[in-house]
Amino acid sequence: MATTSLQRLQELDALQDTLNQSLNAVRDEIKRHALPELSNFASQPHPLDDPTFVCPPRLYEARRLALATVGQLKHLLQRPYEKVVEQSCAVYDTACLDILVKTGILDRLANRANSPEGLHVRNLQAELDLDAVKLTPMLRYLASQGWLNETSEGVFALTRSALELRKGNNGRKWIMTPGKPKVATSLLPQITHPEWKYSRRPDQTAFQLGNDTSLSLFAWMKERPEELTQWASSVQSLGDAYHSAIINDFPWQKFSSRTFVDCGGGQGNLSVSLAEILPESKFYVQDLPEVMPIANKNIERRDPDAFHSGRITTEPHNFFEVQPRFGEDHIYLLRYILHDWPDHACINILSNIARVAPPSSKLVIVEVISSPCTVSVSGPDHEVTLDDLVDSTEHRPLAPPAYIPANFGINAKMSLALGVHMLGVFNALERSMSEWSALISKAGLRLVKVHSLRGMISAIECEPVPGFEFNGTQGINGTMTTNGTHTNGHVAHNGNDTVNVHGALKGNGVPNGISNGNGVSNGKGISNGNGALHGKRSLNGNGYRNGGGPGVEHDGHVTDSSSEA
Repeated sequence: MATTSLQRLQELDALQDTLNQSLNAVRDEIKRHALPELSNFASQPHPLDDPTFVCPPRLYEARRLALATVGQLKHLLQRPYEKVVEQSCAVYDTACLDILVKTGILDRLANRANSPEGLHVRNLQAELDLDAVKLTPMLRYLASQGWLNETSEGVFALTRSALELRKGNNGRKWIMTPGKPKVATSLLPQITHPEWKYSRRPDQTAFQLGNDTSLSLFAWMKERPEELTQWASSVQSLGDAYHSAIINDFPWQKFSSRTFVDCGGGQGNLSVSLAEILPESKFYVQDLPEVMPIANKNIERRDPDAFHSGRITTEPHNFFEVQPRFGEDHIYLLRYILHDWPDHACINILSNIARVAPPSSKLVIVEVISSPCTVSVSGPDHEVTLDDLVDSTEHRPLAPPAYIPANFGINAKMSLALGVHMLGVFNALERSMSEWSALISKAGLRLVKVHSLRGMISAIECEPVPGFEFNGTQGINGTMTTNGTHTNGHVAHNGNDTVNVHGALKGNGVPNGISNGNGVSNGKGISNGNGALHGKRSLNGNGYRNGGGPGVEHDGHVTDSSSEA
């Protein structure tokens, strides 16, 4: 008993010390950068709430550490029975938030955002024809979670967090997309289904069970254009949330003047942003044919000069076919693509590039790197501290101190939840660093460096392995067989940097009828070329060597496979 009490006291002391350090750093950074004071009751968003705001490295890490510590303190102090009841009632989080937004309550309160007193439930009843007696417990429940401020009994106003739910914001786009409760309640039947429990097919998931359909998500939405449009909007909101981190935290300038191929590039937003900072580079945005009109319209709107000059070009390509665009020093981008596919399909996607790309080429895979939720009672031996980041402009992630999980715990909840949702919708998965290393090496690639970004994602830089054998044939440095013709040390092409290959590997290695690179069974439905829900889970600054092999660099804290992060 005495030992247990002592251990708990040590844990409490450690967490208190960590919280004090992180909050002091947040306060200091706000002052250093002349930012407004933080307040839940502000009538305008804080700069930190803006997805385009480039958060100073120390402030970003201090905020992340503070949130993780608060989460660990709650686990430590909350009564287990209360935790059980709270967790079992979490389904009402979504239900009440839906009511707040979809009944018009939020919009009514937003119209009075500059009026701190808010609206009484009786006023909401009169304006919206909703029972004030029933509204009160639901709005109070939301107030306990920081969405509303109950200024006096029965009177509610929006908090700063709720401003994200106003029309036009990414949070509003996400919350308006229906269907998550149906998927969630069907997860148990999915993982216990006698025929599906080990399936990786996207048409054998909780989505099919919850919606009583045999169609994949995309085929199902193709029959419901309004839901497809809303779903696409929510996916774009996730892309917007971490776009700034991708642009600012990866050293793109080292690829200046090189040719970029944006594989499964959707509307071309990444290429457009990179074209702004790499004016000497040329970009090819590849996706399925039906995406091309949308991509062309978006690129022309965002950067008409680059579009009309041909510096950003779109071209139809299915990434389950051999990559048609290759050459010395080409850079291939795969953003939020591979987490939607099982390992053998990912190996096909990557090897379709590696088999034609010269060794001077690079691949940049932007994805989540999943860290375990392991906890060390001593913390790392060597770590970047918050003091090390004072006045730093370079992002260097912290290693978690004692009693803080390797994935920073509650701070990773969003990415972990999205991972579970992807499982229920696509049978998709996130991968650890060791899993990424194994997959990449099987595709004829070598890891160069893992770049941690200020967000849930990381950038995995890799390059082709010269002479690697692909199912008995070699890549560009050996003899490659293309449509039965040996090319004797090079790949035959038609003179314009495009491989004269058609249909190779179409749907190859994709299980049970999934084909055409769109995550759709039986050839039905459409997508942006990757079957993707752009949800991810973060490395959070902890790279795991775990088979990464020699020459692999990590921006984050590195441990071997046997250590606690």
